[in-house]
Amino acid sequence: MIATVQKFISMLLVTLMIFFSTYFGAGNRASVDAVGENIAEGLLSGSLAPFSGPDIYDPDTIRSLIAEDADGNCCFTDIDYGNQDRAVWPAARHLTRTERLAILFRQEADPDAKAAYKDLIVKLLAHWIKNDYNNPNWWHNKLSNPNILGEIGVLMKGELDAGQLRELAVLVGRGCYSVDPTLRAYTGANAVDIAMSSIKFGVLTGYASAIKSAMRVVSSALDYSLSEGIKKDGTFFQHGNRLYMGGYGIVFLSGMAKVIGMIGGTDFMLSGSRLEPMTAFILKGLRTASFGNILDPTVMGRSVSRPNAQPLPGMVSTLRKLADTEGIPHREEIMAYAASIESNTKQNYGLHYFDDAKFLVVNNEDFYFSFRGGDNLMYYSEITNDENILCYNSTIPGVTTIMHTGNEYLNISPLYDYSAVPGTTAVPETDEEIAAHDDATYRSLTGIYGGKVADGAAVSFAKTKHEGIDMTVSCFATDNAVILLGAGMKNDSGKPMVTTLDQSYYAGDFVQDGNTVIHNGIKYELLEGDALLAKNEHRAGSWRRNNLTLADIAAEGDIFTVYTENTGSYAYTVMEENTDARFEVIVNTPSVQAVRLPDGRVAAAFYSAGCFSDNGRTYVGVIGTAKIFD
Repeated sequence: MIATVQKFISMLLVTLMIFFSTYFGAGNRASVDAVGENIAEGLLSGSLAPFSGPDIYDPDTIRSLIAEDADGNCCFTDIDYGNQDRAVWPAARHLTRTERLAILFRQEADPDAKAAYKDLIVKLLAHWIKNDYNNPNWWHNKLSNPNILGEIGVLMKGELDAGQLRELAVLVGRGCYSVDPTLRAYTGANAVDIAMSSIKFGVLTGYASAIKSAMRVVSSALDYSLSEGIKKDGTFFQHGNRLYMGGYGIVFLSGMAKVIGMIGGTDFMLSGSRLEPMTAFILKGLRTASFGNILDPTVMGRSVSRPNAQPLPGMVSTLRKLADTEGIPHREEIMAYAASIESNTKQNYGLHYFDDAKFLVVNNEDFYFSFRGGDNLMYYSEITNDENILCYNSTIPGVTTIMHTGNEYLNISPLYDYSAVPGTTAVPETDEEIAAHDDATYRSLTGIYGGKVADGAAVSFAKTKHEGIDMTVSCFATDNAVILLGAGMKNDSGKPMVTTLDQSYYAGDFVQDGNTVIHNGIKYELLEGDALLAKNEHRAGSWRRNNLTLADIAAEGDIFTVYTENTGSYAYTVMEENTDARFEVIVNTPSVQAVRLPDGRVAAAFYSAGCFSDNGRTYVGVIGTAKIFD
């Protein structure tokens, strides 16, 4: 009953919008029509990719699967329309195939073939409108369905009668800010996706205010955010206070490229100054977390559990579209970044510390390293829609990424030991034991966190407790090497703990000399703690282990792990094998951790107010601060 009333109200509202635009919207008609032409031309030329790609591209195959339903409309014989899977929803294929036919209709020159396409498309739309399919996952109902239906509507607008157009607009309106103001609660990438369907609704109905409203939201999404979206440090957050430069950050940029493609050259276009934060995210954030054509897996959120999610070549067309936009800031730098991805060329981006994300990165031609710090209000990895279900230990502050070639973690998910995440101290556990932990998706760890960067050196630190394990961890970095310290490590359960320096694909025989191990161009040296251990194991696994939405696809390979059995503290360095950077541990306690950097300066993280002395000098700090002393 409630749904029927809501649909009636939406129908009435859409009818009023169409009436208003028809009789009072002449002044905006040219601009709205220009947006429609941009969308149609982009879809036909391929410069604007459909919101969701088709599962079948061949038109003969699509047509062979079409059958008439009980109402004389059309459906697909191979689709289980009753399946309510939240992630891979079979019914959605009805729309993607219909859009493929709409593109072919617009490209077809033969009148008879064109008429046949139109008949099928109208009947396929009628089937969807009649059944009004919905999914338990709001993303399909509010983002995907309205966007795909909107694209079909723009392509077929001149072929639909007034009644068909109005019924279609009601469904597209479910993803329109002007029809449903509650959609304004969504932020970041989701806000841009809703803006796209709002723009398509405006074209369908001729209602220019829908496009203007969408562009106000897009403009707001480009502001530096205190919550989700682009941060002042150049990173991107989504799903709460969670670093998400990959996954949603890339979706955000892709959406922005599409929005700009839709409204470019019209009165709705944004100024270059409004696009500056997006440019900062590309060049300060995403580029820094890229190593050639590979993205740091720790910034990808749950998409790290999907096949082939780490490579960046799919971003090249998005970056080039943005760089081709007149007035966008730093166009040449964006184009150069796209070229470096395409050619898999690693760059010297140096040392960065992102204060909002508490994220430290060293990025050079032959060495990439990152350290995830944290904050009392920060979320870490997430489990959503049955993806990334074994991410529990990825929520520990101190997680690291170490790369020399870029292939170290590429599609490693089926073979990964999820209790041995690089940089963490944890209890070895099976998949079943890890999955039995409480869902850590929206758990923030309380403690003392911070960091600092100055004159070619950086510090990031965290003091917290994770599942009964007390930990005080810090990372001190220069532009080509790092040292990591752990202190006060104790486990309430009494179970033995392991500190994992790295876990990656095996790349040939490793060399070990005492507490120094060299593998795949990276040198690991244990300065404090129990013996350094290294091993190579052949493993077999399945993509479904960490992502229940995937088929049980088998995988196997050799995995290298370097680790130490934790006895309460550790100190180790990581650098490219030919680098000779000398660090000295000065103090490593739960109260203060300090090292002498290779250039002779002293860097420290203070967890309580106090001081320490070294070589006749006293160093003083207050709780929760990092210092780099000259």
